[in-house]
Amino acid sequence: MNPSVMVTGLWKYYGKHLALRELSLTVEEGSIYGLIGPNGAGKTTSLSILAGLVSPTAGSVLILGMDVRPNRRELVSRVGFASPQLSFFDYLTGAELMVTCGLMHGLKVGEAKSRMKDVLALLDLEEAAGHYLYQYSYGMRQKLGLACALIHAPRVLLLDEPFIGLDPTSIYRISRTLKQISAHGRTVVLTSHNLALVERLCDRVGILHEGTLKREIDRPAAGTQAAEAGGQTGLECALWEVVGTPEFEDLKWI
Repeated sequence: MNPSVMVTGLWKYYGKHLALRELSLTVEEGSIYGLIGPNGAGKTTSLSILAGLVSPTAGSVLILGMDVRPNRRELVSRVGFASPQLSFFDYLTGAELMVTCGLMHGLKVGEAKSRMKDVLALLDLEEAAGHYLYQYSYGMRQKLGLACALIHAPRVLLLDEPFIGLDPTSIYRISRTLKQISAHGRTVVLTSHNLALVERLCDRVGILHEGTLKREIDRPAAGTQAAEAGGQTGLECALWEVVGTPEFEDLKWI
């Protein structure tokens, strides 16, 4: 298979703070790759660099064989990105934002509106489409961000914490959609703290800790049954091996 994403020797400093240390990874075409790790491990920074929104201090990123850099037109129609950290224009309606995103990614107006209807139905946002974004709940904003990332059918989809704030129905539908995207030869890179979903969806998982890729695991769901006998998923066991098992003390007053 051909690599869709190639990251080589990536470093990122924010001032004196080291966010990424010599990150290198390859994501094959038609696969779903998951990044897990504690808060502050560098997951969001990694995806932001892949999306061309943040410049690395050193290293390189290739997506579909092209160097990633801010505002590279050749990648705009080929890459989709969603993150709960992205802000929306609150004076737009959900429908206006989706059509605008479609146009920005190279769709014609009619095609953007047609696809918008499909994605709104997928995420149960039809009734909210005419509402201004300041009226949206957190979960609705999260779903709208995913809709905007999907509307142009990108060849590479970058999703930062895509399941936060979603109801079970939306999680089910998004999970099925990601599998469909992968089956059609497109590539997904996602971050999530929901280890059960990562284990179920991903073909390969990387564990980030303190800005360093500590371990990669192929087909993580394969080790689930044995791990669950001990009350933990395979990814949980692997994560605690890397970052250390969290300390825990009972609350004496409970």
